[in-house]
Amino acid sequence: MNRCRFAPSPTGLLHVGGARTALFNVLFARSTRGRMVLRIEDTDQQRSSRDSEEAICTDMKWLGLDWDEGPAVGGPGAPYRQSERLAQYQSHLQALREAGHVYEAWETPEELDAMRTEAQAAGGSLRYRRRDYSEQELLRFRSEERTPVLRLQVPREPVTIIDEILGEVVVPADDLDDFVVCKQDGFPTYHLAVVVDDHEMQVTHVLRAQEHLMNTARHLLLYRALGWDPPAHGHMPLIFSMSGGKMSKRDKAKAARAALRESGRDPGELASALGIDSETMKRFRKKKRDDVVIAEGIAAALGVELPEIDVVDFRRAGYLPEALVNFLALLGWSPGDDREVMAWDEMVEAFTLGRVGRTAARFDRDKLRWMNGVYIRQLDEDRLYAHLRAWFDEVEHPVAAASEEVIRGLIPLFKERSATLKELADKALFFFEAPTAWGPPKAVKKHLLKGGGLDRLDRVTQVLKDLDDWTEAGLESCLRALAEGEFEGNLGRVAQPLRMAVAGGPASPPIFVTLSMLGSEETLSRLQACLSHHQDAAAQ
Repeated sequence: MNRCRFAPSPTGLLHVGGARTALFNVLFARSTRGRMVLRIEDTDQQRSSRDSEEAICTDMKWLGLDWDEGPAVGGPGAPYRQSERLAQYQSHLQALREAGHVYEAWETPEELDAMRTEAQAAGGSLRYRRRDYSEQELLRFRSEERTPVLRLQVPREPVTIIDEILGEVVVPADDLDDFVVCKQDGFPTYHLAVVVDDHEMQVTHVLRAQEHLMNTARHLLLYRALGWDPPAHGHMPLIFSMSGGKMSKRDKAKAARAALRESGRDPGELASALGIDSETMKRFRKKKRDDVVIAEGIAAALGVELPEIDVVDFRRAGYLPEALVNFLALLGWSPGDDREVMAWDEMVEAFTLGRVGRTAARFDRDKLRWMNGVYIRQLDEDRLYAHLRAWFDEVEHPVAAASEEVIRGLIPLFKERSATLKELADKALFFFEAPTAWGPPKAVKKHLLKGGGLDRLDRVTQVLKDLDDWTEAGLESCLRALAEGEFEGNLGRVAQPLRMAVAGGPASPPIFVTLSMLGSEETLSRLQACLSHHQDAAAQ
């Protein structure tokens, strides 16, 4: 039976690239009737947290990416957190010691930095090789209370990777150094822990991004040293932004810095408002710090949106999990035909490693929006309402306070023209908040200021004040009669000034539905506010 795994480090949120890795593993497991393992790689004790682990699991569940073994599920390979598996690692470290495959290295971080600088000055990069310390050096190291790391003594020969996606890849011997397998704190490094875990959890396929290719070469050396058969490996293409760079959390900092420059706001004043000291803000602006929290604070203060990078960003932006999964599946994989919108069962049936590409995939946000809009339009009212309610639980939005009956009434008015849940809710916002500004300027000129638009709006207001039947049918009858009698049957000359007044812009659901839902009192209030504002402006 095939067994694959997704093994995130709980040092932050689930990046969309990590989600694609998890998705391909789940698709492979389901398509081959195998097992999916979730393992938490938390050997970095300083940066790992349970909050991050819970957030990653929450995002995976939201995407519908379930696992057969792992945290909160259990299984024969338990425990599934590396911090709870130290005894297993120590046992295998001891075996490596006894076989002479590892040795103690005593350099401090500062000494290693100096060695790197020296190597770079010579036009190369540091490839650590075993050093023979003198007795005096060892005595000095111990007197300084240094703690050594353990490094694997790597054979000076190339490593060949037979990759399920890339084919044969040869890593030259000069590209490999004697890498650390046990840190000074006694915790294993990622390299040792992942090899031990994959072996003991009987993982048959390690499917991960191409950035891990060099790690795979190291891991094959560890498998050889431990006397184990390695699993099959497959390296998936990276995900690039449309501009060509790798999608990174730094993109948020870049966007925030650009927004700050364009805003003209005083950085010191903004730093004070955000509770950030001026030096930290200066470092952020000078690209010496890319703190996501600072970027998000700046974006919130300036009212701008940052690019979505983590899964939670897409969830909060109003994307549907089914649409995001469908979109991610096509980043580096093809079903073998021209299908794009695919149900989960279709993806499982079509998925093979042979259809995974080798070149980087482009994250086309316009295509994602299009696909999400398709999914929104395909949903029935009950499922779309459930998605909206779940989204309202995630974000603050004025429409969230409306009753179920009202929200259900709004859904058919906006679902056909909305690419995201946020867009749907934003389009409906004018029902709950009267406009205080009208635009865009071209629409104001066209529908209100030119050709007697304000006069027509005033005439409509007088007619509606006397209307007793404030229903869709009554409003339609009244406004059509007005258009026929006074405006040559051109309903648009009546409807567009109305839309501008009640919705704040030239777009709304059918005008009769809109006025009926707003009610007579609210409608007339908005008409009068729009008239007063623009008549006063015209008089000045």
